Amino acid sequence: MADAPWAEIREKFQAALALSRVELHKNPEKEPYKSKYSARALLEEVKSLLGPAPEDEDERPQADDSLGAGDHALGLPAELVEAEGPVAQGAVRRAVIEFHLGVNHIDTEELSAGEEHLVKCLRLLRKYRLSHDCVSLYIQAQNNLGILWSEREEIETAQAYLESSEALYNQYMKEIGSPPLDPTEHFLPEEEKLAEQERSKRFEKVYTHNLYYLAQVYQHMEMFEKAAHYCHSTLKRQLEHNAYHPMEWAINAATLSQFYINKQCFMEARHCLSAANVIFGQTGKIRTTEDRQHRGA
Repeated sequence: MADAPWAEIREKFQAALALSRVELHKNPEKEPYKSKYSARALLEEVKSLLGPAPEDEDERPQADDSLGAGDHALGLPAELVEAEGPVAQGAVRRAVIEFHLGVNHIDTEELSAGEEHLVKCLRLLRKYRLSHDCVSLYIQAQNNLGILWSEREEIETAQAYLESSEALYNQYMKEIGSPPLDPTEHFLPEEEKLAEQERSKRFEKVYTHNLYYLAQVYQHMEMFEKAAHYCHSTLKRQLEHNAYHPMEWAINAATLSQFYINKQCFMEARHCLSAANVIFGQTGKIRTTEDRQHRGA
């Protein structure tokens, strides 16, 4: 790819990300999704400039790409295939665009179109999903599909996607372990790539979101012990990474205390209530990383 077109692609992608982060209330009252639609137009331009995906030009997601058809959906171990060479790199960049288009459509309440883009993202990445370049993006796509299916009240489908994300994270950390590429880095010049520490922080945040969504799914399925375990893990990780909204964290901790009270685990319940009280006291006083960053996962 020539330097000028690649510079244009990078510029359009960064502009699309910036528009995606504009809060809805900052748009005109009668056009709450104006910035989202502008971001979508830029993403479609980038997609066009990248050209068709090498192996599946003009294909829409097929029926066999639905949940349960491939090992990505079943949480089975993935084989490590690095995304090397121009064909693989082209597929990965296309997958990044499909992901952001998927999230964009979900944000504008167009769930079917959002699902289609996210499934296409998974198809493009499937063979590379355990690689350093792709694992974070793959997990984020599955997390978003989990949320989407949960909103449709198809809880078992949501559970399968989210448990698959959890399994992939655990496999990656066990077999590879180094902080993976953040999806945005596929459109950054080498000198602007993220430091290892920042990559690690972003990847761990993706996993924390995964645990948070799993806790909600298990609660909905009345798997209360499991829901409490995942809620506790989420709260603990949010504190460790300073990535929480004080009021929301305090409410979740207080809710968890009720579970422990019902189980007659009074020491654990007291600990949750004490922590909730302390964190609630921070409301309006501090800004955490969650306040400073757009939710990417």
